[in-house]
Formats: sequence, structure tokens, C-alpha cells
Amino acid sequence: MILYLLRHGEAEPYGRAVDDASRALVTSGRQAVSRVATELSPVEAVYCSPYLRARQTADLVLSASGQATYQLNQGLTPDSSVAALLSWLDTLTEQSVLLVAHNPLLSSLASQLTGMPGGVALGTATLVCLDVSDFTPGGTSLLWLK
Repeated sequence: MILYLLRHGEAEPYGRAVDDASRALVTSGRQAVSRVATELSPVEAVYCSPYLRARQTADLVLSASGQATYQLNQGLTPDSSVAALLSWLDTLTEQSVLLVAHNPLLSSLASQLTGMPGGVALGTATLVCLDVSDFTPGGTSLLWLK
């Protein structure tokens, strides 16, 4: 499976929104997502965190790529379990998948899959492409990070 991980774009600071899930992308965050969206190849499925900033990021990516829809996934929030996410990913049948979510979840997932000591750092609007042969530590190759 080719697995793309996309961290949402830069969002408004804490305190401006009612809660963390309601934080929206700022203009620079939208611009950064639009730039990185051009690096993404068409995928069979897009799964997105239900948080506003992730949904806005997914909308921008889908608009740029011509893809139609994404599915919300409650297991893609900042505090979600990497172990549960790995178990769910292992059930997917698609050969190319995009996850739009948050840190620390995505960084932890990429670090665990690649077995890279020191981890994989993901800034906002960072896109990672992984070639997953299996969902065990080190069963994945990091193809690129942008």
C-alpha cells in the first residue's frame, strides 16, 4: 500500500476557537496546503479527522486533485491511539490511501512504521509518502517527505 500522511495546515491559535476541534486554517495554512496538494498522486481513498482544520485541509487537497470525497474517521484525532490506527489500516484493501490528520498521531505512526530512530517530524502542511509492505515496525519505506 502507498500511504500518504498529511498533517493539516497551520490553524488559528488556541483560544480563538470555542475548542480545539473548531480551530480553522489561517490564510498561510491554506496557501501551504494548496502548494503541497500538487505533490499528491491520485489515491483510492481519503480518510480525514473530524476536526475543522483537517476537514478544511482535505477539502483543499480534493479540490486540487479532482478527487470527489473523503470519509471522516474518529480514529484520526490528535489523541487517537497509534495501535488502534495500525489495526484499522491493516484491514483496508485500497492500494493507495491518504490520511489527513494531526500530530502527534501522524508523526508517531510514521516513526513506528518506518522504525526510524528519532522519529519522523511533521510540520503543518507536511506530506509524507510511505510504501507499506506490512504494518509492523520497520515494515515500511519512507519514499519522500515534503
